[in-house]
Amino acid sequence: MIQYQPHQTVGQLTTQPKPQRPLVERMAERVRELGMNGIAVTKDVLFEHTDFTRAEIDTHALEACDIARQRAIRQVA
Repeated sequence: MIQYQPHQTVGQLTTQPKPQRPLVERMAERVRELGMNGIAVTKDVLFEHTDFTRAEIDTHALEACDIARQRAIRQVA
């Protein structure tokens, strides 16, 4: 016999929400994704294709690009 159980409502969730990743990490991931899709990543392109503000891009772009470049390089032993 099939027994139906009610769904949990939002107020009854027992799991904690995921912690927000740092801004630089999220920006580096987007830079990497855009670069892998063949798009030349500039500050203007990053502003158009993401939800980052121009001030955030100006502040963190260099660090995010360094992280993205480091993660894009695959080392084969």
